[in-house]
Amino acid sequence: MASIERQLAVAEAARDEARAAYRQLAEAIETISEGFTLYDADDRLVLCNRRFRDDFSGAAAVVEPGMRFETLIRTVVESGLIDIGDNEPEAWIAARLARRRAPGAPFTYRRTDGKQLRVSERRTRGGGVVAIYTDITEFEAQRAHLEALVTLTEEAQARAEAARDQLAEALESIAEGFALYDADDRLVLYNSRFKEHFVTPGDLVQEGMAFEALLRAVAERGLMPRGFASTEAWIDERLAQHRDPRGPYQFVRSDGLCIQVSEHRTGNGGYVAVYSDITELEQHRHRLEERVAERTAELEDAARALRRSQTELRRARDEAQRASLAKSEFLANMSHEIRTPMNGVIGVAELLERTELTTQQAEYVALIQTSADTLLGLINEILDFSKIEAGRLELEARPFPLRDTLADTLQTLALRADEKGLELAVHIPPEIPDQLRGDPLRLRQVVVNLVGNAIKFTPRGEVVVDLALEAREARRVRLGFEVRDTGIGIPEAQRRQIFEAFGQADTSTTRVNGGTGLGLSIAAQLVAMMGGEIRVDSGPEGRGSRFTFGADFGLAEAPAAAPRPRLLQDQRVLVVDDNRTNRRILEEILTSWGMRPRVVDGGAAALAALDAEAEPLPLALLDVMMPGMDGFTLAERLRADPRHGDMALLMLSSGNRPGDAGHRQRLGIGRLLMKPVKQSELLEAVSEALGAEPRLATPTRADAEARPADWRPRRVLLVEDGVTNQRVAIDLLTQRGHRVELASQGAEALAALAERAFEVVLMDVHMPVMDGLTATRALRERERRHGGHLTVVAMTASATREDRQRCLAAGMDDYVTKPFRAAELYRAVEEPPRGVAVDEAPPMPAEPTPPVPAAAGEPVHDRAGALANLEGKEALLEEMEALFWGECPALMAEIEAAIAGADSVTLRRAAHTLKGSALVIGARALGATALRLETLARGGELGEAPAVLTELKARLDELAPLLAPDPDPNKEP
Repeated sequence: MASIERQLAVAEAARDEARAAYRQLAEAIETISEGFTLYDADDRLVLCNRRFRDDFSGAAAVVEPGMRFETLIRTVVESGLIDIGDNEPEAWIAARLARRRAPGAPFTYRRTDGKQLRVSERRTRGGGVVAIYTDITEFEAQRAHLEALVTLTEEAQARAEAARDQLAEALESIAEGFALYDADDRLVLYNSRFKEHFVTPGDLVQEGMAFEALLRAVAERGLMPRGFASTEAWIDERLAQHRDPRGPYQFVRSDGLCIQVSEHRTGNGGYVAVYSDITELEQHRHRLEERVAERTAELEDAARALRRSQTELRRARDEAQRASLAKSEFLANMSHEIRTPMNGVIGVAELLERTELTTQQAEYVALIQTSADTLLGLINEILDFSKIEAGRLELEARPFPLRDTLADTLQTLALRADEKGLELAVHIPPEIPDQLRGDPLRLRQVVVNLVGNAIKFTPRGEVVVDLALEAREARRVRLGFEVRDTGIGIPEAQRRQIFEAFGQADTSTTRVNGGTGLGLSIAAQLVAMMGGEIRVDSGPEGRGSRFTFGADFGLAEAPAAAPRPRLLQDQRVLVVDDNRTNRRILEEILTSWGMRPRVVDGGAAALAALDAEAEPLPLALLDVMMPGMDGFTLAERLRADPRHGDMALLMLSSGNRPGDAGHRQRLGIGRLLMKPVKQSELLEAVSEALGAEPRLATPTRADAEARPADWRPRRVLLVEDGVTNQRVAIDLLTQRGHRVELASQGAEALAALAERAFEVVLMDVHMPVMDGLTATRALRERERRHGGHLTVVAMTASATREDRQRCLAAGMDDYVTKPFRAAELYRAVEEPPRGVAVDEAPPMPAEPTPPVPAAAGEPVHDRAGALANLEGKEALLEEMEALFWGECPALMAEIEAAIAGADSVTLRRAAHTLKGSALVIGARALGATALRLETLARGGELGEAPAVLTELKARLDELAPLLAPDPDPNKEP
């Protein structure tokens, strides 16, 4: 019994020791940073530390002793705590359990929160499994970073090696020798060219060799340059050059090789040297020096010969100058002589227009004026062909109506076409916009040239101008133009020649048609400036010719369209014309107005068509010239038929034959419209014939300036020294109903203001005696003492920012620009002043200051612009022109005297007055030249003034034949 108790005591003590050891082991396991698990042979959890349960298991809530390993694995997989990649969950679990049953080398896995764990599992003697879990997340990140750095380092090393290989290859490929020395003056790098060509023999060169040692080795081989007293002298000089390089230097080696050395210090204190073989260059330089010496001797001989011939050269120069002057005078005289009769034609036509004329006569007078203007423009272009070739011709950009412009242009050619029995037509599709922005004069010039040539070379048939819309943008359009005829055509071999200056398709002495050959050349250049190119080929079915070109235009703001008469909608109209093209054009126009045209090709067909109609037609358009039965014969047949006796008739004709007016009156024909008919005239004639309400006229500028409801006349003091500007302002204001008193300079204005009351003062800025700024300052000083404020409006063509600031500083309230526009003048007088504050002033044309040619690109006479400024008043413009010629001689004399006396103040005022007067009558080239004189006077730079005065006189001579009346009434026309 005692033995058993002893055994029990020993067992109890051993158990206590085992428990103590277990506790110590558990405490030790809890202190380690790794996760620890122990499973028994049945793969049930026996022991784990807190590190595993809380940090590594991912499922701390379910980890407890006795749970199976497979249960833990399934829990964490199904909870998405382990990154299983593209594996199926069951496949991954099976693979993990297989690894568990046969533990091997440590492995890693990644959790979905980014943590990486390293697992090391081993079997115990009892068949269980012990596992250690280590967090290697940071270690893996460092390893990946190190691997990336290693990769970058390897790549950089590879690039460096590649760059070094490229550098070495480049150095080997150059013709120069290359050598690199370190800071200790030892050879680091060199190419084979340096070793084999510049250092001989090559076995002297070795890496690490000192530069001085290399020099001594060369000297010992007898290769030092010539001209040195000793080896040491050469070595000392060469070392000094090497250690303090100051630029390339040269030497000749003992074997005759000429070498240039360029040395530079490197950033680390070393040296880089480039050796060039310039032996051939030196030899070439010596040969050049010899040739220069020979050439110098030849030039000295030539100079002596030139000095001997100076007298002859001066005489030749003087003769050339006289010839050039004679040529200029001849061109000027010829220009004047050609323009003078044209001036008479235009003047007589304008006088005739003011007499009582019939409708037909008025149309012919309008054609005379249009033709004369076109001819005058063509004459100017022919005489100024040299300017075109020099590229000095500029296109205008102003609004114009396309359809009326082309119709007016072609109507001037209609009589020529009618004389040859040709049909002349223009087709403009409805989709082409009518209001364009461009240069209508140049477009007319091109069309007149092409259509005129077509008429000239077409014995029978038709000439058609056809337009097409090639492209349209928000603010621009591109139109295609086609001029085709049924004439003799142009041989393909001569099609390029016709666009050359003075070129002709027929150059024989027996040619039927004349001409200078300039027309198509000028037209081609104008089309090129419009963004296109003229092309020529055969006409339809190989007959005649077809000229085509494209041109770019801006889109102008279209005026408010007049309402189309409602009576035209669905109206039936008969169109009778034997020409198919004319029928197509008329049908298209009438259809676009909502009418229903019935189109036939002759009188018999017209009668048959009318017999087939159930009801009589209200209107018929009849061509006069038709084979078989002409238009008047058809009209007689219609008037004789009671069913059509009330039909309104309109006639279309390219010319007027004797007796046509009597036929029209006898047959009750409403109008005879010239072909090609203008759409605006056709619409007006059709509306009148059908009794529709008259078409509203396009609003005029005068309409736009209708008096407001609260309008009242003002008492205005006009202070202006220019006679032309005086008359323009007085006429415009008095016609408006205002009362105007005139003062010619500032002192007179102050006197008038002291005696009489005025509501507005229109003050010119530049005047003699006292200018407008001084007068305004004096007026404001008077008002400061006595009270009151009178509105003063500046009148000036100098509307720059600085000018407005000077006006504001002087006390002016508003401004108007010269030349006057009625709307602006009325606004300044009748409305409250808008002020001349610089930031609020509307944009105004800046006064040019650079000394460029004054009239470059400016027309000699812009009559249309001058008329627009004067609200279309022809009589007023003619009166202004007469006033201008009366004022001009005194101003020119004043300008000449000011230039002779170096009086910049007087020159500026006189040039300013002349500029304003010239711009009023549309003499833009003269005004631009006067502006240049004014600018020179303002800056006190009178050195160029005599030359500009000569140019001013030339501009005046150009203007003289273009204005009516002639400034010299005694001159023979």
